[in-house]
Amino acid sequence: MVARLRRGRVFHPEGRWVTGVLRVGDARVAELMGGAERAVVARVSKGTGLPGRVPDVLGLAVRVVDREGRPWDFTFATAATVPFLRWVPVPVRGWDAAHYGSLMPYRFEGGPVTWLYAQPVGEQPHSAGVEDFVAGLAEHPAEFTLLERPSSGPGRILGKLTLIEPATGDVPDYVDPVLNHPAEVELLPEALAKVREWAYAGSREGRGGGKVDALPPARL
Repeated sequence: MVARLRRGRVFHPEGRWVTGVLRVGDARVAELMGGAERAVVARVSKGTGLPGRVPDVLGLAVRVVDREGRPWDFTFATAATVPFLRWVPVPVRGWDAAHYGSLMPYRFEGGPVTWLYAQPVGEQPHSAGVEDFVAGLAEHPAEFTLLERPSSGPGRILGKLTLIEPATGDVPDYVDPVLNHPAEVELLPEALAKVREWAYAGSREGRGGGKVDALPPARL
């Protein structure tokens, strides 16, 4: 309903698409992706659409193609670092202060419940402006370490995401981690995943989109 009224996204209404590369060192994830190095498109955004450089919940949505040639989507938002509050999105003052979490846990191929994180590496803009982030790519790529942390115990590095330049040409109408993932991957808990899918479906309908988009070309 909110998306219909706004004729746009319920969450992260303002953002920019960029292209990049995902390099995975985890054999399990690389097998599901069909390779250890894949082109990606990603959308950087502000959660509530606050203007300019005003602090906000920052978003990072990533699309890669899996081994079957189908979209595999991930979404991250700046989240609390305390383990029992890692599902809570939090506003930050700038991209350099961001700590991104999946907000919902995953299960890969029937394994343990785990959470995904994207940690910025190196210099990124001090403001929360989307245009500042994109402009910064002209000086150097934006890098993120992808991590997996189980509900208890130590985490481990899955790989590195490098965002290189603004996307040109066609980009996806939407990114939906609940709908677009390999059959061996689950988002948990199932009840919350259904609620989240309802929200994503509303956003797609609000924008007039209903198809699953392929990945546009990106430079490796």
